[in-house]
Amino acid sequence: MKRKIVLIILVFLFNIVWVNAITEVNNFLDSYDLVIKTNSKPGLSNNPLMEDLDVMLNNDLEFEGENAVKIGQKIDNFLKGKMTGKGEVISKYAINSNINPYLVAGMIIEESECDSECSFLVKKCNNVAKLKYDATDLSQESCLGGYYQKFNSLDDSIKSYIKYVKTNFYDKELTTVAGIANNYKKNVRWVFRVNQKIDKMKKSVPLEK
Repeated sequence: MKRKIVLIILVFLFNIVWVNAITEVNNFLDSYDLVIKTNSKPGLSNNPLMEDLDVMLNNDLEFEGENAVKIGQKIDNFLKGKMTGKGEVISKYAINSNINPYLVAGMIIEESECDSECSFLVKKCNNVAKLKYDATDLSQESCLGGYYQKFNSLDDSIKSYIKYVKTNFYDKELTTVAGIANNYKKNVRWVFRVNQKIDKMKKSVPLEK
C-alpha cells in the first residue's frame, strides 16, 4: 500500500515537472519569436537562386543565330553609370523568355536614361523601366513612398521588366517597338529613339571582357 502511494506521488510530481518544462519551453519560444521546423528540406527545383544560376551560366542561349554573351557585350557598349555591365543579364533573361534582347535593351535604356547618367529611379530605387508600384501586391515596395516600385537590385528590376514585357506585349503578339508603343501609351518620338538604339546596338562590335 505504501509503495502504491509512493508511486502515485512520484507520477504526480513527474507530471508537474513535465508540464512546467513544456510551459517554460513554449514561453521561451514565444518570447524570442522562434519556430522549430522538422522534416523540412529545401525545394531546390523552386529556388529562385538556382533558376538565376541556370540562366546566367547558360552560354548556349542564342537569338537569331547570335550568342547571348556577344549580344550582352554589344548592349554593354551603351550602358553607363549604375547599369554598366548589365548587358548579359538583359540579353540572357530576354532570350530565355523568347524576347528580342535588343528590343528590351533599347526600351530599358530609353526609360532608365543609362546611356548617359542614369535616372533618379535607377540610382535610388533600382527601377530600370519606371515600373509602377501596386499597393495591393505585398511583395512590392514603394520607391520613397511614391508611385514607382523599389527593387532590391538592378537584376531584380531587369527580370521584372522582362516579365512585364512578355506578359503585356509578347504574349499578346506585340513584338515590335511600334506595336508595343500603341499599348504602352508612347508617342512616335519614343518609337524612333528606341528603334535608333536597337539599330546602333545591333551594328556595334562586342567588346570582350
